[in-house]
Parts: sequence; structure tokens; C-alpha cells
Amino acid sequence: MTTQNPEMNRFNKKAAFFVALAIFAQESVWNFYDAQVPASLRQYISSAAVIGLLMGVDNLLGIFVQPWMAHKSDLRKAKAGSRFRLLLIGAPVAAVLFALIPWATTFEMLLVVMIGFAFVANGFKSIVEALTADYQAPSHRSKGNAVARIGVALTILASAGISYIVVDRDVRLAFFIPSVLLIVGMFLACRGLKSQAPHVATSESDAGETVGLKGLVLDLFTSPDRRRLLLLVAVFGAQGTWSAIRSQLTPYAMEVLGLTRGEAGSIGFPAGIAFLLAALPVAILAERTSRTVVCMVGMVVLSLGCVATFFATSALQVSITMIVVALGWCAFAINAVVILWSIVPHQKYLGTYTGFYWTAAALGATLMPAILGLLVDLTAWRYMMLHAAGLCFLSSLLLLKVVRSPAPRERGLATEARNLS
Repeated sequence: MTTQNPEMNRFNKKAAFFVALAIFAQESVWNFYDAQVPASLRQYISSAAVIGLLMGVDNLLGIFVQPWMAHKSDLRKAKAGSRFRLLLIGAPVAAVLFALIPWATTFEMLLVVMIGFAFVANGFKSIVEALTADYQAPSHRSKGNAVARIGVALTILASAGISYIVVDRDVRLAFFIPSVLLIVGMFLACRGLKSQAPHVATSESDAGETVGLKGLVLDLFTSPDRRRLLLLVAVFGAQGTWSAIRSQLTPYAMEVLGLTRGEAGSIGFPAGIAFLLAALPVAILAERTSRTVVCMVGMVVLSLGCVATFFATSALQVSITMIVVALGWCAFAINAVVILWSIVPHQKYLGTYTGFYWTAAALGATLMPAILGLLVDLTAWRYMMLHAAGLCFLSSLLLLKVVRSPAPRERGLATEARNLS
């Protein structure tokens, strides 16, 4: 039995907007980090594999930091009613460290500020991502997450615009702009969400129990419901490959197409627009059909987009094919975490499970850029997107196993699990 306020079953548009603002603030630095830090590393390193490995350090930190901080935020939410204090402390510290990246004059200094930024920013990443589950009823979480992903798409546009207009003129100013967006956006988002009532839906099995982080981790591997583990493995592959594409796309465009650093960093601008326009339609389609099938089809489309990019020979052609890549990623990014929210047995720990989701994503994003970079070293930059296509297709096969897995028998599972059928 579930206790909840009927009024909370409505789609909270204001909350969706403020959550999207928080995610926009957060992703404005991460997107620019992925687009421009590889070019900073190329000043000291020539190997694509090493650059990919170093670009995965932030994700390696996320594997340990994100679930721990997300669990702490669940406990704080239960005690104090919100997660906002952690966000309002972490955002300014991360912004300062991010702004210092272009001021590093040696390789050692660059690594220090990169690792410092990654540690702090990972501390609140999953907390921000869990806000959609906090403020939306399960039946509206795909739409809520679609609005949140629109915030991400806007950061792609912002990053591309900053790269094209500012980077080639003043790279320090270019890094300063996302830092300001992080601080201002997070402050306004937290202030706006404080005026909104969070969604409350606590099952009887959750109400009186307290489960530690270790117990929740063990449950993923010992539960008869294999879908959660299979989904997280698929997230590992999908998010990792997407991160590899993002982190290596700028040097790819420079090496294969002969573009400048600023031009290469802005090549994803049309893809950002495509993601922006497709987000809500994809969410509505998933709610009316099957979220898992939509995710699986999305990864196939992403694979086909990578193959098309491999055959592209100009900046215009690459921009067009990256639209296909973005549409495929849109289908996965909007629905995957919502699927996880719908099948977890402990709804009071949605922040922790969001941390698990981003831990799987971080693990993939730690290894995949280096793997893709190694494949480039063994072949050539020309073949990067062909390698990425194969990795994406493997993720779609994992999602197929999620679709075919039997329904769980555990108590306390969200009723929205029917969307997996």
C-alpha cells in the first residue's frame, strides 16, 4: 500500500523547470570540460589513449564519490527535508576549481585542478540528478527527466557557442563563463525548488526500515530481480561510449577535418538543437509504449549515426550525422534512469539508486574513452566513429536482455514496472 497526496500525481511544471536549471548549471561545466580539456592535455600529451585515460579520471572518482554522497543526501533529506545545503556548498567550490584549469602552466598543475574539480563536482552530480524523482510522481518522471535533459542539451549549445566565439580569443574567459553559470544557476534552482512541495510516496516496507549503503549494494547482486543489474551494465556501456565520443570529438574533428580548436569544439551545435527538440516527444513515446524498448532502439540509432559520421568527409556532413547520434542518445538518456527508479525496492533511497546509476555511468566513462583512444592509436583517427558504433551496438544487446528478463517478485517495487513489458 502507498501513502500519497492525490495532488502530487500531477506533473509539476515549475519543479521540472528548476530541476532543469540545476542540471543546466551542473552540466554547463561538465560539457565544456569534455569539449576543451582534451585540447589542453594535447599541449603536453600526443597519445589519444593517454588523453582518453586522463579524461576518465573524473569518472573514476565518481565511482566512489557519487554513491556515498547520494546516500548521505538521502539521509539528510529524511532528517532535514532537502538536499540543498550540499548543492549550495559544492557548486561554488567546483566553479572556482574549474575556472583555474586554463591558468595551469605545467602538466602537474593541470592535473591538480582537473582532479580537484572532478572530486568536488562528482560529489553533487547524483544529488542533482535525483531531484526529478524527488519532485515528480512516477507516472511523470519521463517527462520530468526529458525537461532535465533539455537543460543538458542547452549546455551543448552553450558549450559550442562559447567554443566558437570565445575559445580562440581568450581561453581563460571561456572557462570562466561556465563557472559563473554553475554558481548562479544552482543558487536560483535551489531557491525555486524550496517553494515547491516534493512528491511523497513511501511504501509500507520502506517506512520503518533503514538500509545502509553496503546493504543496498549487495542487494543489486543478490536480488532475484536481475533487471537492475542488467540495466546498470547497459548504462556502463552506453554512457561510457557516449562520454568517449564527447571527449574525443574535438581532437577527432581537428585531426580528420583539419578544423581549429574553436571550430571543432562547436561542431556539435546542430546535435544539441536536435536533442532539445526531440526530448519531450521521446519521453511521451516511451510512456505510451515501453521505456526499455525505446532505450534499445535509441542505441541502435546511435550506432547508425556513428557509422554515418565515419563516412562523412566535411564539417557540415559531420554536423548532420551527429544529429542522428544525438537523437539516439536522447532516447537512452531520458528513459534509462527512470526505468531504474521504477523498479527499485526502496523508494526512500532514490538518491542512492541514482548514485548507482551514475556510478555505472562513471565506470563506463572511465574506461571507454581510453578504450576508444587505444583503438584509435592502433588504427587511425579516421576510424574512431566506426569503433564507437560497435561499442554502442553491444549496449543495445544488453538492453534486449533487460526486456526479456522476468518480472521481479520482491515487495515494494514501484507499480510503474509495467512499462518494462
